[in-house]
Amino acid sequence: MASSPCPIKFTSHQGITNLLPDIIETHILTGLDGQTLAAAACTSSHLRSLCTQEKLWQHICSATWPSCNDPRVRTLVSSYPGGGHRSFFSHSFPVLNCQKQPSKRIHDDDSLLVTEQIISAVDLYYRNDPVFSGVTENETVTGWFQFPPFRIELVDAKDSVPTKIPFVSEANILFEELEKNLTLSWIIIDSSRNRAANLSSRWPVSVQQDWLTSDLHVKYAVVIAAGGNQRWGLFPARECVECEVMVTLGGREKKGEEMLCVKEVNMQMKDMEGRNLSGKDGLVILQGVMESGKRKNGRREEVKERYEEFLMRKIDRKEKKEWAERVLNNVCLATGLVVLVAFWAFKVF
Repeated sequence: MASSPCPIKFTSHQGITNLLPDIIETHILTGLDGQTLAAAACTSSHLRSLCTQEKLWQHICSATWPSCNDPRVRTLVSSYPGGGHRSFFSHSFPVLNCQKQPSKRIHDDDSLLVTEQIISAVDLYYRNDPVFSGVTENETVTGWFQFPPFRIELVDAKDSVPTKIPFVSEANILFEELEKNLTLSWIIIDSSRNRAANLSSRWPVSVQQDWLTSDLHVKYAVVIAAGGNQRWGLFPARECVECEVMVTLGGREKKGEEMLCVKEVNMQMKDMEGRNLSGKDGLVILQGVMESGKRKNGRREEVKERYEEFLMRKIDRKEKKEWAERVLNNVCLATGLVVLVAFWAFKVF
């Protein structure tokens, strides 16, 4: 096998710094991804000055998440203190891994007054090529958001978006194809706090087909540890909530070939018993993970394993609750029988 051409090697970091800055900026740094660029910035003060330029990180964010080209997102991110798009990238990449308790505590519920709006920047990819991007804004201060169930909708069924994803009639093959190659990024941006977090598992945790409509429901989920924090005051210790993103795909004929279109995209938050959280509770949890949520790269298999562990915890919790209810019912029944027997014994004697 012929060996691939080797890049130029330098004996020290001084070798690369001897190159003209224009060559470094236009031919080297522009070809790096965000992680590699951040690592290069740590090698020398000269490279750091080149690697922290706003236009370079703006290009990386736009290439990684096409939704960042939206004027609302670009304007907001540009105002981030301490680096603009570079800070935004560090907040949003990689995705969250929040199954452990956060190391920091957010303030109290009064902090909700600070957050007036959240922005969702969403990108859907098929085989690493963008097939859908969208941005939506949600105000967070009125009762319309705080008291109903937490729900963010990006696409409604009547506004379906065509894609280049081919439809396959064999369900098993289609499911496997989507699980491996349909990835999602959902970045929540707190416009008041200049914070952001990527609330997507990246790969689907499940793919199901509606037997009535034949629509495909592709689910992405991040499990967030929300209990054991007195400041949050929402859930008991070791409690978790599920941030669920559901993408609904349907078939459509296009030039003689059936392709899939995006019919719905929405996000919800649910507790361990499957109940929807209110907008206010969901916002408090979002603030917590933005402040101290851990970021972690993971493989597709690890994502599914973590979610399956969460499902097992839910089943175990349900079984324990049902057992406790049966014990309580038996105790109540036994107590009633004892009282009844004692009453009749008193009447007889």
